[in-house]
Amino acid sequence: MKTKSKSVVAAVAVCLAALPATHAQTVDGSMLFNPNVDLSTLSQNGHVGVVGGVFLTSYNYYPQVNYLGYYDNGGDGLANSHVVSLWDNSAGNTLLASVTVPAGTSAPLVNGFRWVQLPSTVGMTYNNWYVIGAQTDNVDTWGDLITGGAQVSFSGQYANLDSGYEFSRAGRYGNIGDGAPPNQAGGSDAIYPAANMGYNVVPEPSTLALLGIGMSMVLGIARNRKS
Repeated sequence: MKTKSKSVVAAVAVCLAALPATHAQTVDGSMLFNPNVDLSTLSQNGHVGVVGGVFLTSYNYYPQVNYLGYYDNGGDGLANSHVVSLWDNSAGNTLLASVTVPAGTSAPLVNGFRWVQLPSTVGMTYNNWYVIGAQTDNVDTWGDLITGGAQVSFSGQYANLDSGYEFSRAGRYGNIGDGAPPNQAGGSDAIYPAANMGYNVVPEPSTLALLGIGMSMVLGIARNRKS
């Protein structure tokens, strides 16, 4: 292979590596948290109320939320439907998205959660606090409080729950539909894992600019090669 051809291939590889991974129509790993333990082995909580956690988006990335999910203990279907919601904690807990995960097995099961795709993606800003929560009952139980370290990989690259807070299980809100999240408890680096979130990632504008420069280099090399 000629030197210029090798340069073209290398430049294309660099540009492709800069592109963000996407879910397409599936939830394949980019989640708010990925349990390192089988949640069914934990103490199962039958609390009635709203539980979840608070998390911080990482600097210079803009997660695009496309799925919300509810934990299915045993993977054999949910007895009841459950509302899962997302709020902007930095904007007075403004409701951003809400879905109803249906009873049964019709919702896709991935990594222990039943998922519902949002009608349209919800864009998050970087370095911003958000809240995720699910309406729970005393039938579809969920693995009780999980913490950092061995039990769960919280953050990945784009959303960081390490400095977040779990929710109070006081059950103050009987219905999540009013858009009000539950009270925050004081414990850090933990979450009540009834709810989860799937997302794509859009890099910051400067990253996109670098990608554009890279593509320009590829086109320039190709033109020089033809001449």
